[in-house]
Amino acid sequence: MQEAINKYVSLFSSLHTNKQKGMPAPHKAVLLLSVIDMIEAGIIRSNEIELSERLEQCFKHNWDRYIGRSVIFAPKIGTPFFHLHSEPFWSLVPFVGGEDTIETLRKENPYATGTMRKHFRCAKIDRELFDLLKEEDVRAKLRTTLIASYIHPQKRMIDTIVPIIIAALFVA
Repeated sequence: MQEAINKYVSLFSSLHTNKQKGMPAPHKAVLLLSVIDMIEAGIIRSNEIELSERLEQCFKHNWDRYIGRSVIFAPKIGTPFFHLHSEPFWSLVPFVGGEDTIETLRKENPYATGTMRKHFRCAKIDRELFDLLKEEDVRAKLRTTLIASYIHPQKRMIDTIVPIIIAALFVA
C-alpha cells in the first residue's frame, strides 16, 4: 500500500500545469482537492467523476479558500477537468459515439462547463487511487502534497507582490 501512496504523491506533486508569470496554475490541484473532499463526504462513491453542479460548487469553494482573488488565474473548472486527462490517473469518458471527442475539442474551446457536460459522461480516476482516497491518512497526505506544490507558491507570490503594490500606491 505504501508503494501505491508514494506513486500518487509523486504524480500529484508533478502535475503537468500551465505556468503564468512563473507560477504553476492551481486549477488541477483545486479540482483534485474538490474530488478528495467529495469522496470524503460520501458524495462521490465510485471512481467516476461527473462534472456536476455540486463538483463545480465545491471547486469554487476551494478556489476561494485556497487561492482567493488571483491577478493571474481565473477559477474555471472546465480547464482542469479536461486537461487532467494528460495525467496517468485521470481519463475522460465521452458519451457513446464520441470516442474522437478529445481530438475534436482540441480544435475548439473545450473548457466551457456546458461543452464538457455535452461531450463527456464523466472522468475516471484509477480504481487504485479511488480506493486509497477512502483512507483518511491518504487523503491528508495527498491534500498536503497538492497544497504544498500548487497552493503555497500562489500565497508566497501574493505575500510578496501585495506589499510592493501598496507601497507603489503611496509613492505615486
